Amino acid sequence: MALSCIILDDELICITQLSKYIEKVPTLRLEAYFTDPNSALLYLENHKVDLIFLDMEMPNFSIDGLDFVRIMGSTQRYIFTTAYPKYALTGYEYDVIDFLHKPFSFERFSKAVQKARQVIGGWQEEESTEGPDTYIYVRSEGKLQRIYFEDIAWIESERNYISIYTEADRINVLLSISDIEDQLPKKLFARVHKSFIVAYSKIDQVDKEQISVKRQEKPKLIPLGELYKKTFLKAIEQKTLRRKIANQ
Repeated sequence: MALSCIILDDELICITQLSKYIEKVPTLRLEAYFTDPNSALLYLENHKVDLIFLDMEMPNFSIDGLDFVRIMGSTQRYIFTTAYPKYALTGYEYDVIDFLHKPFSFERFSKAVQKARQVIGGWQEEESTEGPDTYIYVRSEGKLQRIYFEDIAWIESERNYISIYTEADRINVLLSISDIEDQLPKKLFARVHKSFIVAYSKIDQVDKEQISVKRQEKPKLIPLGELYKKTFLKAIEQKTLRRKIANQ
């Protein structure tokens, strides 16, 4: 499920760059953007969003980002976007999800989005109708991390660990590929090689030797192993539309 979000920043150039980042992440949906904090406050009186990307210093207006947080309080979730490091500590005081120091890269932005998915996903869970089979938890870098199945593009075995490639990140986990294969729903994922598992929903093209999987709008060519080829191609065949031939 995509998170709805808005941008509040008094500089249009910053809004443009952040909008481009958001467009690259299918788990985010930009609802609106504002240069005036008062307009954003009026919008939020009648619209509910999951996440606000919030600039802090807006000298041309009567209120700034910090005033905005104080007015809205805990009814919203925020990621601060500012050129001033001094607001990082303020972010902790107000339980802000993350702090992005301008200028920030798409990689750093992606990590903040992953964190938002974890925080807001847990926050919404009581109100959500999704079942427990929409995600898994893995231990990475000493922490438990939730990964939604819909975000996974492919999983690759690399020596004594695996790498899980999502739209926004690469997560390294000390497991074998067989360990995680047992925990994934068969209708969503396929083992296609001794070193690869792919998500059906991310497959772009298939031939007899390899599979093209799309991630961040770029293709990744994955080999199709002989041991897995028959089962995989049969599953793909069942999903393939066929022309109906009328009886003569």
